[in-house]
Amino acid sequence: MIDISVATSSIDHQDSARYAVEWAIEHGFDGVEFNAPDIRLGDLSPDDREFLLAAVDEHGLRYTHHFPTSALPGSHVRETRESVFADFISEIRTAGELGIEAIVVHPGKLDVPGLAPEETSEADRAASNSYLVDFMKEAGQEAERAGVVIGLENMHYNPGWLIRAHSDLVAVVDEIGSPAVGITFDVGHAWGSGGVDAGIEAFGDRIRHVQVHDARGPEGAGNVRDQHMEVGTGVLDFQSVGEFVKPNGFVVALETSGRLADREDAVVRSRDVLRGLWD
Repeated sequence: MIDISVATSSIDHQDSARYAVEWAIEHGFDGVEFNAPDIRLGDLSPDDREFLLAAVDEHGLRYTHHFPTSALPGSHVRETRESVFADFISEIRTAGELGIEAIVVHPGKLDVPGLAPEETSEADRAASNSYLVDFMKEAGQEAERAGVVIGLENMHYNPGWLIRAHSDLVAVVDEIGSPAVGITFDVGHAWGSGGVDAGIEAFGDRIRHVQVHDARGPEGAGNVRDQHMEVGTGVLDFQSVGEFVKPNGFVVALETSGRLADREDAVVRSRDVLRGLWD
């Protein structure tokens, strides 16, 4: 059976790790993905940390963590990179203490002073790639010590973003060259930008963690509005994802939209659709 976790962004009380864990246990999920900035690992109280660890022992829960989506590890501004790095290292260390398997991080948009992201040049993007690689090489050493995997997430390959193709992300991860730095494969993002099966083929054994949600709209558009839908209400075919995940033992985090009025019911329905398809 494939382990399916719930992202805290998909349920109520999105700022409470304890609520998420209790909810996951009550509804038969296999784990929780804690989403920053609503949940920052370093801010968890000693009681909450003890509760999370007990849930692992008693219920076999698996944990992952999503670093803030606003982070800019490839920023051209040194002070920005240093601030993000300090926070990232702190979260990695806490993740190791809590048995969290993976920390997801977006490569991010281009951040060049005086320019909108979509106004930047290819030279700017090359420099940002270099900053990102250096950032992750150093962070990867800390992640190795903590026993945590860093998952660089495939995003929409639109103007202004650092990564513009499946091959770009492959090149970055290979240049980093750390066993603790891989790819978080976001299925909905892949469908909208480059293709799901193409992503599985391109990323291969670099994939260390998977996020799932449904999507619609013109394939290749990378339209954020039509992402993070309840599974079964969009157009994605998840069969190949299940075939890839099953022998690898990844935990699959459900990221259906927290904007839905019945979001908690929607994420349970999504889980049940996937279990019916995969198991």
